[in-house]
Amino acid sequence: MSIRPLILSGLIIFLLSGCLINSSSSNDPPGRDSGFEVDRQQAYSHYCMAVYQEYHGDIKAALKEYRAVLKLDPDSFDARMKIGAILLGEGNQEESIELLRRARELDPDSYRAAFLLATAYYKAGQEDKALEGYRGAIRLSPDERSPYLIMASIYVQREDYAAAVLIYLDAVRQSPAQANIWFKLGLLYIKQDNLSSAIEMFRKVLELAPESLEAHLALASAYDLHDDDELAIKEYELAREISPDNGNIYRRLGILYFTTSRIKESIAAFRRLLELEPDSSNIYFLLGTAYLNNHNYPQAIEAYRKVLELGAENDLTHFNLGAAYEGNDNFDEAIRQFEQTIEINPRNAEAYNYLGYMYAEKGIKLDEALELVQRALELEPENGAFLDSLGWVYYRMGMTDQAIVELEKAIAIIADDPTGHDHLGDAYAQRGDIPKAIEEWKKALVLGSRDQEKIREKIEKAGRGEDERMTKPE
Repeated sequence: MSIRPLILSGLIIFLLSGCLINSSSSNDPPGRDSGFEVDRQQAYSHYCMAVYQEYHGDIKAALKEYRAVLKLDPDSFDARMKIGAILLGEGNQEESIELLRRARELDPDSYRAAFLLATAYYKAGQEDKALEGYRGAIRLSPDERSPYLIMASIYVQREDYAAAVLIYLDAVRQSPAQANIWFKLGLLYIKQDNLSSAIEMFRKVLELAPESLEAHLALASAYDLHDDDELAIKEYELAREISPDNGNIYRRLGILYFTTSRIKESIAAFRRLLELEPDSSNIYFLLGTAYLNNHNYPQAIEAYRKVLELGAENDLTHFNLGAAYEGNDNFDEAIRQFEQTIEINPRNAEAYNYLGYMYAEKGIKLDEALELVQRALELEPENGAFLDSLGWVYYRMGMTDQAIVELEKAIAIIADDPTGHDHLGDAYAQRGDIPKAIEEWKKALVLGSRDQEKIREKIEKAGRGEDERMTKPE
């Protein structure tokens, strides 16, 4: 092996460190005059060797040489800085602090000395001294980012988010084009439930880094938490363009499309998500729920069946599957699913109510229907939908007065429910109070009942009957 490359590399390092300059010059040594005579040539030789060893990765040998320098010149700033940095990296904070504290005294204007000493205090768990040290480093060099980041992290660990925010704001005032600082500010504002400010911060990030996936997702999440669904959707869609195979994006989009009644888009998002995560029972459940809401009952049944096949059996899946079977006119299977729901969770009030209401709608097992709905109300006494079901059971049983009492209670709770007004209209008509019946039916129409044609027929028929009664001679 040729020794020429080694000699050449050593020569380069010596030249870089100034070691070939005449050591007799008063400006040559790395150390500073401490008031007593030192062997300048020997100290210099150790320093040059230390630089060479450090360059080649032999930190242990370098440390030995730096210590030799310090023994010859106790006030060598450079040697103290080098040893302090090495010891800091090795976790020897105590000695590092001692060395760096003296280095700081030797050169009060050195940013690096101030920063390293603060970091040594931080690693030693002396956070207050660390904070004070980092503030000193910032005064010496306001544009350096590291002190701001570490100070803010200390305050975040203490859950003093307000103080962390102030540190980051100081940082961006010094250098506004720091996208990562704006991003961290946004996250802190979310922790403080200051969503408006968080949104502003994430927008600033995107001004600096328009293609930042993290910023688009963070802004979308902030809009989501702020209940700005359409803006959240827009940001998630932009994120989808950047990362088209990101399952989390499709999951949030599917849910947001669903909550904003964009059901077909919701179904498409969940179907794409299934391509990315084909064995996820959770995604099949979400897809089934979207199909159910869109009245695609066969597809909903298939999706919920897949959930059960994947072993994710729970009362909610059986409940929704029962609703899908009922929508698909499979009455017997719907009953089985609701009964299984109750078996899994005897406190599922919705299952008692749904099953009781189904019996009432069919006009069968009315005594059992009454018991089921009453059980639902025991669990949730103020549930307007359950009170409506109770009234409807009474109506089917011919107990008109009791029906009207319960249906009026229901309407007081869920005044915007068209089905409740339709039921109350039927009960009034059963009692012979046609004007009140017509009034309730008209409210059902205004509120968007899905049985528009049937209700209009009832109003027309009742109106004719009322006219005939009014024109009939005494």
